[in-house]
Amino acid sequence: MHRSYLFIILFFFSNFILAQNEKIKISDVEIFVIDSYVTPEEPYKVKITFFTSDSITSLIQLENGLKFDVSNKPTDEHKFIISLDSLEADSTVVSYSVIISDQLEQTKKSELYDLYLPEEFELKMKEKNGFMDVCLGGIFFLMPFPIYINSSGSEHFGLTKEFPIISFYGRGYNYPTGYISLEYSYIFGAENRNYLRFGYKQIFQTGFIKYISPGLNVTTNFNGFNGISPEVSFGLFEFYDAFTFYLRYRYNFKPGSNFENFHEVSIGLFTSSISFNL
Repeated sequence: MHRSYLFIILFFFSNFILAQNEKIKISDVEIFVIDSYVTPEEPYKVKITFFTSDSITSLIQLENGLKFDVSNKPTDEHKFIISLDSLEADSTVVSYSVIISDQLEQTKKSELYDLYLPEEFELKMKEKNGFMDVCLGGIFFLMPFPIYINSSGSEHFGLTKEFPIISFYGRGYNYPTGYISLEYSYIFGAENRNYLRFGYKQIFQTGFIKYISPGLNVTTNFNGFNGISPEVSFGLFEFYDAFTFYLRYRYNFKPGSNFENFHEVSIGLFTSSISFNL
């Protein structure tokens, strides 16, 4: 009878030893995130706590690719604390994954978890992003764009900048129905280098590109050329939310005059956000 008990004890003990020596299958290890938050007051700290169903090493990987070690030695309890500034957060929600690995360097990656940032930090991010938007928007609005000139086979390049002054809106339009603009152009190497235009452009939204915009300008070079410049622009795609990249063709002539007429092609960014909207 005693021998039977001894055999049963030895049997279970041997199975326990074998189970202990059996290698961990990384795919079978479960990850349980317990805490994941940012402290509500400065200095902001990120705190993440998670457990694993077996002893394992671990790290945190952000959605932007940054990685941070959590447990360098095998354990089943993992704690991660770091300054929020170290995450280089550029939005109000930071997504991350837990990556675990075994001694054979096999790895397993968890699903994405979201780390929500404090309201005070969100306000700072909005103020920062809003300031950057204003700065970048101002740069794009003031930036001149290249222009190509062809006059009786003579070719020139220059810079031009259009400023929408008044925009007219109708219902259900993403763009104004039309706008009045002022434009200044400078032509490199030409006999007459400075041109100023004042005109009206009509906008027709389309399904295959953003819009088609025919227009008509009165043009002067302050040196004898006081003419008319019909044009057509093609709004190709949106850029930085408020801007639309366009390609434009224009023909410049002075009615009833032998003054040399010329063609021009230009590109630019259109926005009506800084004009007077009616």
